[in-house]
Amino acid sequence: MYILGIDCGGTSTKALLTTVEGGIVGRGQGGPANYTVDGVDGVAKSVLEGVRGCLGPTPLDLSALHQEGVFLALGVSGAGRQTEAETVKEAFHSLGFEHVVVAHDAIIALLGALGGADGVAVIAGTGSIAYGLRDGQSGRAGGWGYLLGDEGSAFWMGIRALQQVMHGYDGRVLGDQDLQQAACDYFQVQGVAELVPLIHKIPIDRGLIGGFSREITSLANGGHSLCQEILAGAGRQLGQLAVAVLSKLELLEVEGRVGACGGVFSAGDPILVPMQEEIHRRAPGQILTLPDFEPVVGAVLLAARHFKLDLDRIKGGLS
Repeated sequence: MYILGIDCGGTSTKALLTTVEGGIVGRGQGGPANYTVDGVDGVAKSVLEGVRGCLGPTPLDLSALHQEGVFLALGVSGAGRQTEAETVKEAFHSLGFEHVVVAHDAIIALLGALGGADGVAVIAGTGSIAYGLRDGQSGRAGGWGYLLGDEGSAFWMGIRALQQVMHGYDGRVLGDQDLQQAACDYFQVQGVAELVPLIHKIPIDRGLIGGFSREITSLANGGHSLCQEILAGAGRQLGQLAVAVLSKLELLEVEGRVGACGGVFSAGDPILVPMQEEIHRRAPGQILTLPDFEPVVGAVLLAARHFKLDLDRIKGGLS
């Protein structure tokens, strides 16, 4: 028997094939697989592409994999509701997969971050969300998109920095030449006024705006006080997301770990320290940690939990 873990994201799909002892058999990659954007057919197409990549270096093909037996676990972006998960599950049943579990991609990020254990994880990239599990109960905070949430995300940081650039351009605050120049260089414009049509272009390029957070981090590391405060503010916002989920799951008085997952945390201590301080203020027993494993490994651990396999043995094989 094998385990097939799948991380279905809006940009790409990652696949990991292991034995039931956790030995890695193969890895693969497919195209985008966001349920909301790509639909169930798009998800299936990208997953099968990733599966073929896993099987490439092995003597197995998909038919042989089915004959040997495989537990399939998918974390699917955009499939957070039960009806959506069931639709995806049925699609893979029809493709010959007998044992299938489908969850939101935040769940596999959480399980990867905490090595398959219950707890809370904050996932922060272009957007942000906190998700938690405790004794079969789940809780979430954030993940409502850039108009209604995504506090502390790369996009959130980019917009705050750009607002300061425009305030300086207006003369409402003292102009910050370093930040203005960084914005013009990053967005490849000649002057501040040219940022306006670029930022408001429809559809809004969230990835482009979020990418500006790397320049903010660079300036902060060089001692730029405003950028340092933007990073610290992001950390506090992400800490508040964690606290909200810890509260929902009644974990404020419990010792445990909060996983910090996603590209935002590559900024390091300027975000992690204020985030930990925010968490510690309400939940002193909870420690902020970087992930044990990547989300695709979390999908393998989801299969282990759901199908009651030997989780510790699988983790040992993957370590």
